[in-house]
Amino acid sequence: MQGYSPVQFTEHGRKLNRWQCEHPAVLDLLRRAGFYYVSRLRRLQLDQSLLGALVERWRRETQSFHLRHGEMSITLMDVAVITGLPVDSAAVTGGGSYQWAELCGLLLRVVPEDIRGGEIKIDWLYQQFHDIPLDAPEAIVRATARVYILFQIGCSLFPNPSGNRVHLKWLPHLEDFDLCVALAWGAAALAHLYRALGNACIRGKVECCCFGTLVQIWAWDHLHIGRPEVVGPQPELVDMPLGCRWNTRLAFRDNVRTTDIEFYRDQLDQQLESQIIWRPYDDAVLETLPPFCLAGSQVWRSRTTLVCFHIIELHHPDRVLRQFGLLQHIPEPVLAIPRINSRGRADEDWAAYHASYIERWNDRLVDIAEVAPETDPDPIRATTVYMQWYWTITRRWISRPVQRPPLAYQPCGHVERVLVDIVQRSHYTIRRVLPDISGGGVLATLSQVADQMEAVLETLPTLPHYVPPGSADYGGASTSGHAPVYSPPMPSSPIGEPPYVDVTDPAPAPVPQDPARAGDIVYFRRRRRSRSIRTDQPSSSAPPRPDQPSSSAPPRPDILPAHATAVIEPVIEGAAIEHLDQLEILEPFDEHDVGRGRGRGRRRGRGGRGRRT
Repeated sequence: MQGYSPVQFTEHGRKLNRWQCEHPAVLDLLRRAGFYYVSRLRRLQLDQSLLGALVERWRRETQSFHLRHGEMSITLMDVAVITGLPVDSAAVTGGGSYQWAELCGLLLRVVPEDIRGGEIKIDWLYQQFHDIPLDAPEAIVRATARVYILFQIGCSLFPNPSGNRVHLKWLPHLEDFDLCVALAWGAAALAHLYRALGNACIRGKVECCCFGTLVQIWAWDHLHIGRPEVVGPQPELVDMPLGCRWNTRLAFRDNVRTTDIEFYRDQLDQQLESQIIWRPYDDAVLETLPPFCLAGSQVWRSRTTLVCFHIIELHHPDRVLRQFGLLQHIPEPVLAIPRINSRGRADEDWAAYHASYIERWNDRLVDIAEVAPETDPDPIRATTVYMQWYWTITRRWISRPVQRPPLAYQPCGHVERVLVDIVQRSHYTIRRVLPDISGGGVLATLSQVADQMEAVLETLPTLPHYVPPGSADYGGASTSGHAPVYSPPMPSSPIGEPPYVDVTDPAPAPVPQDPARAGDIVYFRRRRRSRSIRTDQPSSSAPPRPDQPSSSAPPRPDILPAHATAVIEPVIEGAAIEHLDQLEILEPFDEHDVGRGRGRGRRRGRGGRGRRT
């Protein structure tokens, strides 16, 4: 097996926090351009373990995190509320041939000495423009505003693995500030984030260059782990986006922050639904936000394309309707689109190349996600139907049982995983044979054991109805291999005949493994020694309980209605992406050469130590 090292998130937040622009004339131009509000958002120190545990659950075909109680994702609503970037405007695209030196001389009033491949150093921008005088000429003020926007783009919004450079392809959009604000920079940032997460969740990636502050604030707002306590003065959100409420002193008193990724994996494995905040931005919160955060609210639930030059990604709000306060139904299958890169295509006109996708973005108000008409109005039943479908297209546990417990934390998610698996299989087996067993003593004993198992299952955070793995009634297992996942051992016999293993047999049955695909990520796991399981011989029969019925209990009916089972069978996540994997124009995983990262040796970028290929 190949080992897996957690992905490291890269965002140059320290550089950005070092330059807090306070020049009045420059701030006025930032407002005109639409970048003032995001400039007020202080970049955070990234919790690499938390983000690494989340990216392991990301599925690039659905653009969502596959968590224990359903899918969750970062949407246009999150971008608008947290950052204040515009999300309902024209697509950020372009291309063509530019003379970069002439463009810099025209818009920046100075030509950088080191322009390579259309990229310039981020530090050069800071050194040249961070301290202009208050009475600077208007041309210098306008150039400084463009530089500061470019500085934000290279440091945080659209970082790349080079580590210290930013591309000049953004500069033509900054020439006219009134036209700049008319672009959907928030949608472009989300497209870039989706692409980065999709690449990072595949084996072989060592770095994820994206808007990490957005991901971390989203996690703090929605999940129960890693969230700090605000101990400093609460910032006044006057003319600021909601993400600025974290611009204060933070402490991890009642919550846990750790460098051990196994802690976050385990906590996400055993997460309770009550620990999820599906809608942190409810109506009461939205009413307090500045108007610029709500300007594009009509597109928050749009099923559309997200455009950022060569990057095209799909926005799937219908998969996370609970984040909008709606009932979640079984979503439609996702559409596979080719993911291409820009290597060797410096002169490509992406506006013409992606004309069909840009047209779909222009029609973004046509397809707004709503609750399906057949959805049960009862929230419990609707969630049960969705979750039974969801367990057929995802995998429940990420973490494997650890071989050496951490010093400060003892994970327990794997214990629950084994317990649920054993109890569910035993309970399912007993319930199937009860109608065919004669003899009051055996029947009463098995009924008593089944009732005890039901009582155990009711105390565990699991579905009340056991769906056999790979059942033909509910579709097969997920074929997606784009997340580092692990599923519990599945029975090797056909469904409907659960395997019987004699506990007195000194040779345990072999554990079947899921077939690995090319994109699966696996972890080191030491081989266990075989052990004999000894037990005393059970008594012949147990006396029936007075309150136990002598006849066998009828099998429990399925929770899923007939119309839902008809929908579930063809909906198998990953089927579309399987075809996408065969396309020659699929974006390669090494889109950027990580050998240019931190100078840690040839072909070794940041976080490359310890990884073997």
